[in-house]
Amino acid sequence: MELRLYLLFVWRWAWLIALFAVIGGGIGYAYSQTQPRLYAASTMLMVNQDQGIFARPSPTFDDLRARERYALTVRELLLVRPVLERAASMVDGVTVAQLAARTSTSDVGKTELFLLTVRDTDRQRAVRLADAIVASFQALERDLLDNPYAQASSLIIVDPAHAKRTPVSPDYTRNIVLSIFIAVVLAIGIGFLYDYFNTRIRDEGDFTRRGGGRPLVVVGKLNGATPAAQLVTLRDPASLDAEAYRMMRLHLDAIPGDERPQVIAVISPSPGEGRSVTAANLAVALAQTGRRVVLVDAHLRHPILHTIFNVPHQGGLSNLLSTPVQAIEPFLRVTEQPNLYVLTAGNAGGLPAQLLGGPQLEKVLAALRQHADVVLIDSAPLLTFADTALLLRAVDTTLAVVRVKQTTEEELRHMLDLLRQTEIACLGVVLNGVVKRRRRLQFTGFSSSPLIKSATIANRSEIAGDTGD
Repeated sequence: MELRLYLLFVWRWAWLIALFAVIGGGIGYAYSQTQPRLYAASTMLMVNQDQGIFARPSPTFDDLRARERYALTVRELLLVRPVLERAASMVDGVTVAQLAARTSTSDVGKTELFLLTVRDTDRQRAVRLADAIVASFQALERDLLDNPYAQASSLIIVDPAHAKRTPVSPDYTRNIVLSIFIAVVLAIGIGFLYDYFNTRIRDEGDFTRRGGGRPLVVVGKLNGATPAAQLVTLRDPASLDAEAYRMMRLHLDAIPGDERPQVIAVISPSPGEGRSVTAANLAVALAQTGRRVVLVDAHLRHPILHTIFNVPHQGGLSNLLSTPVQAIEPFLRVTEQPNLYVLTAGNAGGLPAQLLGGPQLEKVLAALRQHADVVLIDSAPLLTFADTALLLRAVDTTLAVVRVKQTTEEELRHMLDLLRQTEIACLGVVLNGVVKRRRRLQFTGFSSSPLIKSATIANRSEIAGDTGD
C-alpha cells in the first residue's frame, strides 16, 4: 500500500484517533490520581574491600573476581527478609511486604558505588527506612556473612539518605503518554478492522481502489425527502448537482454521431442506489437541449417514475408487452418539461421476467426509436432480479449507478463482470450520494474507466434484422 493510502486512512479516521487519544489521556490521568504519591530516599554506599585478602597490594585476577562477587553479595543481603524485618520494626507505619516492594539497589555509573533507594508515601519516613536498612544490615552483618571475627562493617555510607520534595510516583507524564499511545493503536486497529470487513464504497478514491476505475460523473447527496423533490434538473437547474447531470449529457454528446446510442438502460447492482432519480434527471437534462426524449419505467415490480413526474400510472410498458403491437403515442405521458415523455410501467398482469423476455420488447423499443431521439430506460436492480438481464439484450448501451456507503465492492465487481461476460456496453459508472465532492467537475473524455467497455454496440434490432413493424 502506498504512503498516500496510509495518509488517507489516517485522515479518514482522524476523528476516531483524536477521540481515543483524549479518552486515553483522561484514563491515564485518572489512573495516576488513584495511585499513592511515593517519595524516594536514596543513600550512596560502598563495600569496604580493605580487609583480609582484598587488601593485598597486588591482587590477582581471582582476587578481583572475588572482590566483585563480594560486593554483589552485600548488595543482595541488604534486601533479604531478616534485614527488612529488623528495619520495619525500627520505623512505624510500614510492613515488611511494603518495604520489600519499595526497596531496590542500583549501580552508580561504572564505579564500585551503588544506591539503596526506598520509596514511601511519607518523605521523612522514606529517609528513616533507608537509614534503618543500613543499620539493620550492619547489626546482622556478622551472621549474614558468617564472619564473626570482622572488626568493622564492610558497608561504608558515602552519602547519607535524603529525599527530594517532589514525589517520584505516580509519573503523570509517562502514564498519560502510555495511555494515549495504547488508545491510538486501538483506534487504528478498529479502523483497519472496520475497513477490512466493511466493503461498502465510501468515496471516489475508494471506488477507484476497489476496481471501479474513475467514475463517469460524481453526484452529491441530493436534498429532498422524496424522489420527486430530488429532480434537481427541473426544480433547481442552477445547482451543482444539476450540473453533474448535464455533465452526463456532455459525455453522450462526445460520442461520434454514428456511434451515439439511442436506447440507454440505467442500471444499478441493488435497490436504493439512486437509479430512478438518475434516469429522471438525465432525461430532463437531455430534453432541455431540444431532443425528444422518452423515459421508460421498466421496473415492473416497483415502478416509481410516475410518482416523480406526477403522471397517471394506468397503461404503460407492461400493457404494450402483454398485447399485440399497439400505437405507442397513447401511452406516452406528457411532463412539465417540454420534449420529455414518460412511458410508465403500466398495470397489466404477468410476470415481469416473462414480459421483458418476450419478443414483444424489441418491437416496442423499435417503435420508441421512431418517436424519440433518446430512449432512457429505468430498470430493476441488476443483481436482484432477472428482469434487467433480459432487458439489456435489446438496448444499445447501459449507464451504471452506484451509491457510496451502500454499494459493496462485491456488488460493483459482480455487476461489471456480468456486463463484460454478456458483452453489454457501458458508458460508465455514476457515483451517487457523495457527501463531500470537488467543487468543479472535470470533463475527462468519454473513456473514463479502464474496467468498463465504453464503446457502444450496434442496435439489437439491427442485429436481429427487425424492421420495427
